[in-house]
Amino acid sequence: MDPQALTTAAEPAALADYLAGLPQPPPDHQHGPARSVREDAYQGHRIVITTTYEITVDGRPLPAHVGVSNDGEVHCHALPAYQVRSAVDIVRALIDNFPDDFPEADGDPGHGGHPGHGGHGEHGGG
Repeated sequence: MDPQALTTAAEPAALADYLAGLPQPPPDHQHGPARSVREDAYQGHRIVITTTYEITVDGRPLPAHVGVSNDGEVHCHALPAYQVRSAVDIVRALIDNFPDDFPEADGDPGHGGHPGHGGHGEHGGG
């Protein structure tokens, strides 16, 4: 890059204009389902995929910001060095890395205290 162009681009007004043009985060820090938006352009088409994750651990909502990259890998702001293949793997990594945030579960660990599973066996649907 030309040194003069670099100097001009680094000026506060130019930087402010650039930053103002970037997508802005929501005005307030939201809790609830994590929402991930992926965008792509393919053969002249604009593709937008919105995925919503509502994650609970032991029946309690997990307030983690989970996202998915265009290649399908899952990441979480709390673990910036991790890119894993599934949301389950990222939740397991959160439990492993932040055990104090996940107290010992009460009752059946396979059901995590959530209701509505009577009469269908071990998540087998029967």
